[in-house]
Amino acid sequence: MSEVGSSFRYGHEARHEDHELDVEQCWSLLGSTGIGRFAFVDDGRVAVYPVRYLVHSGALYFRTTPDGTVARGLPQGGVALQLDAADPATQSGWSVLVSGRAEAVHDSDELTALFGEMVEEPWAGGVRDHFVRIDADRLTGRRVYLAR
Repeated sequence: MSEVGSSFRYGHEARHEDHELDVEQCWSLLGSTGIGRFAFVDDGRVAVYPVRYLVHSGALYFRTTPDGTVARGLPQGGVALQLDAADPATQSGWSVLVSGRAEAVHDSDELTALFGEMVEEPWAGGVRDHFVRIDADRLTGRRVYLAR
């Protein structure tokens, strides 16, 4: 049994192992899901929104409204995109965190390329034709699994 403090004991010891993912593994996982949580600062507070994103030419993109909370705060450094997956049956999972800078996309060639990609519809309602690009300056990730 594990002991926490002097009065609490866990009923069993789950032996999990974890390891850090390298940048290539992180990019591979980023390309596998398309759904993440975009975190940024809005009016001095951290805001986190679920987004459907696209990996394209070494950057991450998602769509939003041109006059919404996200767009009003751009450009902005210190943003993050987090994604994960978990399997309770096997007690395993992974998580990737992208840190970087977000800005609105205005370049016509870049927009043409993005609209040519198969971009999933955002879950939020309304017209969402404003692209945001996240340029990653750091990718970190972990994979966790039950030791055998």
